[in-house]
Amino acid sequence: MPRSCSTVQCSARHPSAWVHRGATTLALTALAAGAFLFGASSAHAADDSDLLKKLNQPLARVTEDSKSAKRIFTAYLDMTKPPKEIGADFNMTTIWPGMDGWADVAKWAEANAAMGKALVEVQNCLVLGVPYGTEGVDPKFVERGLVAKVGASSTESKGDFAYLKAIGEINAYVVADMYRLCEAGSFDDAFKVGLAHLRVLRQACEASMFDEKVAAMTMLCDAFSVHRDIVYTYMKKMGVERLKLLATKEYPFIKAADNERLKRLEMPEGDRLVAEALIASVFVGGQPDEERFAGTFAELQALDAPLTGFGASKRWQGIASKHGSLEASNKKLTAIYDDWWRRWRMRAYDPIQALPTELSRTNPVKYAAVVLSARDIAQLFELRRRLIVESCGTVLGCGLAAYMVQFEEWPNDIEKAYAVYMPKRFDFDPYDKDYGRMRYEYLEARDKGTDSEEFGRVTMTGCVLYARNGDNEFNGATKHIAGGVTGDFIVWPPLRALSRGQGGE
Repeated sequence: MPRSCSTVQCSARHPSAWVHRGATTLALTALAAGAFLFGASSAHAADDSDLLKKLNQPLARVTEDSKSAKRIFTAYLDMTKPPKEIGADFNMTTIWPGMDGWADVAKWAEANAAMGKALVEVQNCLVLGVPYGTEGVDPKFVERGLVAKVGASSTESKGDFAYLKAIGEINAYVVADMYRLCEAGSFDDAFKVGLAHLRVLRQACEASMFDEKVAAMTMLCDAFSVHRDIVYTYMKKMGVERLKLLATKEYPFIKAADNERLKRLEMPEGDRLVAEALIASVFVGGQPDEERFAGTFAELQALDAPLTGFGASKRWQGIASKHGSLEASNKKLTAIYDDWWRRWRMRAYDPIQALPTELSRTNPVKYAAVVLSARDIAQLFELRRRLIVESCGTVLGCGLAAYMVQFEEWPNDIEKAYAVYMPKRFDFDPYDKDYGRMRYEYLEARDKGTDSEEFGRVTMTGCVLYARNGDNEFNGATKHIAGGVTGDFIVWPPLRALSRGQGGE
């Protein structure tokens, strides 16, 4: 089945796929692992020049004016150090005016307004544009870790995307500055920066490497959730027209070509190129070289599960004698990614999605190197559903806020808010097998409680809007999990804002 290219990225099999990426606290954890990988020594380091050339070839086809990373990183070099280290206790989801140390955070944001200007300038770029490797990269960027490294050796194949740490600081700056400006009543300036930030994160979501893409999509999910917090907190002060503009003209078009189903979001395939190079490095004359094969894959296996390293080399030597040829291995690797690609393009509940994947059907001995090298991207399918809910929920929440400010009450039927206050097509639930809508409940004068691991017990008033979760059923919004297996996915009112006792009504 031939693949058809999009305007931004097509199959990594073709030289027109582009590469890139971003992160939150989840991603910052991955950075520590990446640093370890590059500190380790690989027994059979491969020549990475051809691999890097293939990974970077798509970026070479994009003009410099259409890449945002260089300008963002230039502004980042001039940023002052944040009041706290970015981490679980200080990131874009924990910053708000009621936090401890808010005055220092607000001063930090105000002192770094140049970063906001840089984001606005690059918001319409096509790609982030961080090249793989350090060749030709500004030495100042290399020194500060604003780079993406990947190689074909076992210790380098997972990649080290150190620039994501900088993106984490930029995320924190944006949220701090939005709250700072909103506190001053400068709503237009606040959302000018905030919307530009969303668009840059959306650029990062087109990454070709799996770990980069997970980080970028997670960041964009979190950023959308923070926007809902801010809208809920200041909606009465923002006014009807500003809220309507956001809900009908801005949030629906973070990337102009996107729709409510994020059909333009591409699948990462750079990992296939890395796996291909890694596998090729352990074959001689088309057959596994026993020593290289055993050393490389025992080491790679130990990186993911250290306790399996004991005796692994001997086991891999045995596997080498039974393993398929290089040609057969490459065909199997291509088949695995072709299968992922077909599934990525199909609707979420198409019957093909219920079939075993090509990866799961692959013989774990004959193609052991392929199984260990290939990335299982099933996680991305779930993350894409979460991102769709976060995106659509932000459109709908902002529209509901506009209605509430206009009439000083929540609509008793969400149909009343469509068209004028928000586009109806964004009332879409990706967890519904019939591709239907989220559920809206008008609570009138009664309260409704929900439990959340992240926010604890939260009481909602007025209305509640929520999507299903992985069980594909509505469960009464009594338990909230963002993209979980059970419970529901509550998007409005924003539970984080409610748990902090922020304004709203």
